[in-house]
Amino acid sequence: MSPHADLVVRDRENRNVLIVEVKGKALTRSVRHLPDSLLSASKKVSFAMWVDPLEIRIFRGGFGDLSNPICILRTRDILQHYDPEFASKRIFSPYLTTLVDAWLRDLAYHWNSPVPPASAELDAIGLLQQLSGGSTEAEAQV
Repeated sequence: MSPHADLVVRDRENRNVLIVEVKGKALTRSVRHLPDSLLSASKKVSFAMWVDPLEIRIFRGGFGDLSNPICILRTRDILQHYDPEFASKRIFSPYLTTLVDAWLRDLAYHWNSPVPPASAELDAIGLLQQLSGGSTEAEAQV
């Protein structure tokens, strides 16, 4: 059985480039982990992203060690562009996933912002170029 991710992002040639795991509540560092099935998929994608209400952590492919993200962003700083009340209300996993999807699609197509949040950071690690013109799929196979 192929592993599933909360979101899978594909480049413009339909290759998987990013898998996203979304958690509706912040977890302690000791329990932050991707499911084993997604860890096994790490060799198939360039990047992985862990999202909780506090942080967005990005890892390179082969990311079995979640103590070494290549980029950490504050979730509120990113997602309040898509829901201005993000910081003032309780957010559940499905809605958090929807907001992350909106951000990733904005990075790919600039539907909401000429320069979406964290564009410079994602460009610096080589992820922005892979997102450009790509697509997202929820609950997708990796």
